Amino acid sequence: MFVCGAKCVSHSPPLPFPSRCLNSNLSSSSNNYRPAVILPGLGNNSGDYQKLEATLNDKYGVSTVVAKVSRLDWFRNAAGLIDPNYWRGTLQPSPVLDWYLKRVDDAVEEAKELAPPGSTLSLIGHSAGGWLARLYMEQFGVSNISLLLTLGTPHLSKRCLWCYRSNQGSS
Repeated sequence: MFVCGAKCVSHSPPLPFPSRCLNSNLSSSSNNYRPAVILPGLGNNSGDYQKLEATLNDKYGVSTVVAKVSRLDWFRNAAGLIDPNYWRGTLQPSPVLDWYLKRVDDAVEEAKELAPPGSTLSLIGHSAGGWLARLYMEQFGVSNISLLLTLGTPHLSKRCLWCYRSNQGSS
């Protein structure tokens, strides 16, 4: 199920993120748009998203925070290579990606400070940042998130099979 404002669109097989619809706080006034958090893709850094951040802020009036990630940060993922589960295709994202989820949570907290009281946030995930946004929502909850937009995200790639496998048999 995709979360798109107030709409939920089901797909088969079901994608592993919260299976409830979220109501949107969309407004016709451009100064009431919910803030957005941009989640960089694998190997990208925060600076790669400056143009998107500026466009959302300046042209559309959307307060935007980019999760603070550097290219060197991604080398932390190499720790997963020494885990035999990596080679079996059964490696879980935690603890290898905990550093990234902490950066996302920091960005979400910063964006919440920019939001009017009671409003929600949008998550914009690029590439692996899209499925990491789903993981973030699964682990940290969705009460502050009303929209997930993913760009070029490999939702059902072999590298993301843990997403699908971990939700088989769950309701």
